[in-house]
Amino acid sequence: MDKVDLNILKAINSLSPTSFVGPIEVSEAAKVDKKELGDRLIILKKSGHVDIITKEYVSSTTLPNFIAKVKLTDLGQEALKKKKKR
Repeated sequence: MDKVDLNILKAINSLSPTSFVGPIEVSEAAKVDKKELGDRLIILKKSGHVDIITKEYVSSTTLPNFIAKVKLTDLGQEALKKKKKR
């Protein structure tokens, strides 16, 4: 996990630490390109740091890879807490 991933987790946390949020807002808050954000969210999902909800089609509220909502998991919250302690 690099600084960009941590910035993504921070952006999700700042929008809502416990609920699903829109990936477009995360993209804007983290200042990450939508395509890159989608790729990183898939990796963060595989590592257990986020949960994602996808849609069957791309719209103005989804990322190019169909991600419609994203939420921090307990592991994602823990990663942010560990980063703050350092």
